[in-house]
Amino acid sequence: MKKLFLLFFCLCVNSMLWAKENLLVIDFTDGTEVTFALAKQPVISFAEQRLLVSVEGEMSEFELADVANFHFREELSDIRSVSAENEYHIVWAGNDCILIFAAPTVRASLYGIDGTLYPNRVKYCGRIEISLSDLPKGNYLITINNSRTIKINRK
Repeated sequence: MKKLFLLFFCLCVNSMLWAKENLLVIDFTDGTEVTFALAKQPVISFAEQRLLVSVEGEMSEFELADVANFHFREELSDIRSVSAENEYHIVWAGNDCILIFAAPTVRASLYGIDGTLYPNRVKYCGRIEISLSDLPKGNYLITINNSRTIKINRK
């Protein structure tokens, strides 16, 4: 009986370490993709040649001409790594704007590849908004909490 209980306990613990995550996936013509967790109940709509995705009151907009496909996908993910990544969610909002949905303690910075800091490009208003408008073409870096860096190539 003890062996059976131990086996059942091990199976339960192992199943808690792995979970299936259902995603809404939007594929773009440039080969990139954006995903939304179905657990957050994204709402898809269309307006004026744009694909709109609303998640928990936040709206993401994508030009239909840039969207190659959208579909659903189920992924097996390690919960331990997912919980660290769920600290923030990055969305390209179009019109040279990047949105980061995160806890109030998360901070972001925008740097030029030469190390120039652009503090007036980052706004905190319930989410982090990073504006790339009017910046010259080139490479930029977004740092999140001084621990993660994302490279952006503005064409």
